This record gives sequence, C-alpha cells and structure tokens, in this order.
Amino acid sequence: MNIGSRKIVVDEAIAQLRLYAETNGAVLRYYDGLPGMTNIGGSEPDNVTLEDLARTMVIGSDLRAADIPWLLEVEAEKEFAAIPVDARLEDAAPGSDLFEAANALDEKFSGHRGFGQAKKSKLLHLKRPYLYPVSDSFIRMTYSSASAGAEFLAAVHRDLVNPANVRDFKLLQVRLIAEPATSAARVLAEAPTLRLLDILASLLGEAK
Repeated sequence: MNIGSRKIVVDEAIAQLRLYAETNGAVLRYYDGLPGMTNIGGSEPDNVTLEDLARTMVIGSDLRAADIPWLLEVEAEKEFAAIPVDARLEDAAPGSDLFEAANALDEKFSGHRGFGQAKKSKLLHLKRPYLYPVSDSFIRMTYSSASAGAEFLAAVHRDLVNPANVRDFKLLQVRLIAEPATSAARVLAEAPTLRLLDILASLLGEAK
C-alpha cells in the first residue's frame, strides 16, 4: 500500500500494528476509546470539554496551561454541528461541502500561539475520528509534500480512496479480526481506516 511518499506491504503493516498496540495500550483505550468506540466525538460532540483535553494528553498533545482556557472558549459550535460525528474523509473530496466544512472547523482552532498542527490534529481527530487525520512530526515526514491544512487533508483523502489501498486496508481489517483473543492488536480491527493509516504513516516516518 502507498501512504504518503512511502510504501508498505500488508504483512509488514500487520507487524507494525501489532507492535504499536503492544506498546500503546493506554492510547488505544483512553484516547481512541477501544474497544467499542462508544463515545464518538466525546460526551459533547459539538463542544470541546476538559474530558477531551485530558484524552489528548494521553496521546502526547503536550497542552500548555495557556492552551486550555482558549480551547474551551473557542466558539465553534456551528462548525462542529455542520459535520456529523461519523463523517468520513473518504467522502470528503477536495472541493466538496464536507471538505470545506472540515477546513472551516480546522481554521477555528488555528492561530493560537503554541497550538500547532500536532496538537490541533489530535483534538480534531478525537472529535471527528473518521474525518481528521492525526498529525505528528513523523507523519509530516511521510507526507512531506503536504503536511498541514487543506493540502494534508487532500493527500490523506487520496490515499484512503486509492483502489489498491482500499483493498489492502480491507485485508488488514480481516487480518486484525483474525488475531488471537490474547493479541493487543485485535482491538485495532474496530479502529477507523483513517486511524490505521495514521499509525502506519507515523511508524514509516519514524523509520526513515
């Protein structure tokens, strides 16, 4: 499969996802809400709460004290409400209404000093986990030609709808479902395809 500027075969992807699950159990449980994903968008899907901010800390958002009141006071209810909690990036082709709505919400959380792409993406992914990719320094290496904003969303959208990738991600899900009950990676069978892509993009960037 092709992810950003990198390639990985399914067998290696499974091995990497197993390793991630074994070493990031707290992230998968407290940030991603796996298994189950019963609280998509958080307890208040159209508002940022202290609970949301605590969950982003589990994945290393490194929020500063000054970030917290600003995030809680951003008036983005209208922009959140315009995006269903289960909206998918696969359905957000560049130029579509959903793509534009995603960019509008992204802009609401831009411009605060010290609150950059990595922090923002971890919050927005939590609120709309099928639409916003997580971004970190390693993912930006994998997507080096389009590492932020609308260009990044468009690049990840292309990878999600690439027919070869669609086939391989379906195969990944089948393989993850078939993992033994004792395997930490089994919970990833319930994760959005976008989240699997994020994890692999980060690991591929780190491996460079």
